[in-house]
Amino acid sequence: MTFKRKVQEMKRELILEEASSLFVKEGYENMKISELAKNTGVSVGAIYSMFGSKEGLYNQYIMGQIEYYIDIMEKELENCPDLLEMLKICTKIKFTAMIENKNALKENLISDPTFYLHVSSDEHNPITQISIYISEKVMKPLADSFGTKRSATELFFLFDGITFGMIKYWIMTGGDLMGRVDNAVEDFLRIVRAD
Repeated sequence: MTFKRKVQEMKRELILEEASSLFVKEGYENMKISELAKNTGVSVGAIYSMFGSKEGLYNQYIMGQIEYYIDIMEKELENCPDLLEMLKICTKIKFTAMIENKNALKENLISDPTFYLHVSSDEHNPITQISIYISEKVMKPLADSFGTKRSATELFFLFDGITFGMIKYWIMTGGDLMGRVDNAVEDFLRIVRAD
C-alpha cells in the first residue's frame, strides 16, 4: 500500500470514528456533516467524496458496529455447548448493541422497518454474515434438538423478529431491555416447541 493510500485509509477511519460518536450522541437526523468536518479537520466535500452521502456514511457506521458485535459473539459462542445459553448470549449481545447505539439507531428502526434490508443485500455484508453464522452455530443444532421442520435460516429470522420486536417496543416505551433477555428466549422457544 502506498503512503498516500495509507493516509487516505487513516483519514477515512478517523472520519468514521468521529461519525460514530456523533451518530450515537446526536442521532441520524441531527448529526451534521459540517460538524463532522469541523471535528475531523476534513472538508465537507472530502467526506462526501469518500462516503457518497450522509446515508453512505451511516451505512458504514452500521456495518462497523455489526462487525464489532460479530467478533464479540463469535468469542462468546466459541466454547459454549449449551443451546439455551447460546440463545441468551446472542440476545444479550444484540440488546447491548442496541442500548449502546440507541440514538443512532432508533430513528431508522421506528421510521423505516425495512432499513436493515437495504443494507444487507449481498452475501459479504456483515448483516448477512451474522444471519448465516447464527443459523449454522445456534439454530441448526437447535432445530435438530427439537426436531422441528423449520430450517435453521427460518428459525434465525423468527428469533430476529422476536428480538427486534422487543427492541422496538423498548425504544418506544422505555424500560429495562436487558431484563427481557429471558423473555425473548422463552417466547422463541415456545414457538419452536409448538411445531
